[in-house]
Amino acid sequence: MALSELELQIAFQLDPQECYKKFIEANFNIIDKENRETRFILNDIQSKYLNNDMTNRDIILKARQMGFSSLILAKFTVDFLLKQNSQSVVVADLDDNAETLLERVKLYLKSYTSISGNKVNLKYNSKTQLYNSDNGATYTIGTAKNAEFGRSRTLTNLHLSEFAFYGYPDKILAGALQAVTESGYAVIETTANGFNYFKELWGECKEKRSTFKPLFYRASDFYTPEFLEKKRLELKGLY
Repeated sequence: MALSELELQIAFQLDPQECYKKFIEANFNIIDKENRETRFILNDIQSKYLNNDMTNRDIILKARQMGFSSLILAKFTVDFLLKQNSQSVVVADLDDNAETLLERVKLYLKSYTSISGNKVNLKYNSKTQLYNSDNGATYTIGTAKNAEFGRSRTLTNLHLSEFAFYGYPDKILAGALQAVTESGYAVIETTANGFNYFKELWGECKEKRSTFKPLFYRASDFYTPEFLEKKRLELKGLY
């Protein structure tokens, strides 16, 4: 039997990480690597981050396609559905990536409606923003081309996606981070991109000169040796 809104709120206060996992796996679908729509079951890396590693200020350096963006987007979607007046902002590196991320969120909402039978009343449903009329929550996805993005808001959640590829990473971080409430969640997540502002920030975090917790997830933590060797041979001479 489905929990009432009050029961859900109490459950999230008692064990938020486990509640996020259960809610996501029970209600959201995702497009897998074979382009099939399937139920979103967290992989080992996603579960490790959500259940063991996550704080409210994280900086993640990771290999490609481990599923961090999918998990973070889903976590924000749960807040969009359940938390009164939550304000979630995602900053992508490129327009195409921003559109892809928003389409993933819309699939979560579509599957939630289909699986749970609960309608989500959206006042806004644009290329950049969703507004939940039932609880006043907003979900905005923009790009790093706008260095002022997110600065004027009061944010519950902030996700800086592929941060190492931003054109103005220092300005975006300084502005958007100040908008996140003290109890809010902010995560910087990226693959590596040479010697740049992100590398300097990562070093500061490793030396504990930042409030962000550095989390490094190797390709070998997720992919098999056989897969990595195949990719090494495919990319030989390209990098």
